[in-house]
Amino acid sequence: MTEVVLVLAHDSDDGAASVAASVRSMLSPAAAPVEVWSVRPETLSLAAWSHSVDDHGRARTRLALPGRPLLESGQIRAIFNRIQHLPVPQFSYANVQDRDYAASEFQALVLSWLAASGERVVHTLRSQAWLTQSLPLLHWAASATRSGLAVAARDVGAAAQPWDATVLVAGTHTTGILARRLGAACLSAAQALGFTLLEFRFARRGDVTELVDVSPYPDLTDMEDIDAVARCIADLTPMDADA
Repeated sequence: MTEVVLVLAHDSDDGAASVAASVRSMLSPAAAPVEVWSVRPETLSLAAWSHSVDDHGRARTRLALPGRPLLESGQIRAIFNRIQHLPVPQFSYANVQDRDYAASEFQALVLSWLAASGERVVHTLRSQAWLTQSLPLLHWAASATRSGLAVAARDVGAAAQPWDATVLVAGTHTTGILARRLGAACLSAAQALGFTLLEFRFARRGDVTELVDVSPYPDLTDMEDIDAVARCIADLTPMDADA
């Protein structure tokens, strides 16, 4: 059975497209066939879904995406979730009440599917059961401080200060010009927060380096970052077919 890596990303997400290409190159020599599918969020709503949960709480999903063969949940090797919003284009001309109901029901379906995929998802829904992941300032600042990072003072609700250096955490991989010095602390903070992928953004002022922001949605414009995310995804193993 062919394994599949799904990259769920919007058309404008060039970083996700680059990650998909990198994953393809990393998995191509593998003995078992692995395909990488780039899927737009709006395409998910046009798919034919079969999603059920048995008496033991185990979910099974069959997904027929337009132009793709039927995908069983046991075939999924990994899912890279970059969804920022979940359109339902077939309800564009429905009344507001029907459109909102359809959107909420479909979001619940996608959330249940991703949650059932467990650790095969980046980002996993272990930390928070939201389709689009977010990190409150006080939450990441506390974990970063406990991990030994210097955090810049910032009022809740205020915009982050400009940054000039980053450390990307992707699984156990860290990249960036500060990774040698601060990578271990960033990895510790990311693991404490329960996130597989995080970008730590720093401002350097002379001898002082302060963390000014943390994002679960890095832009992914640097090839080192792109390959680190791809390695993280390629390292994931397929789910049990009966999961």
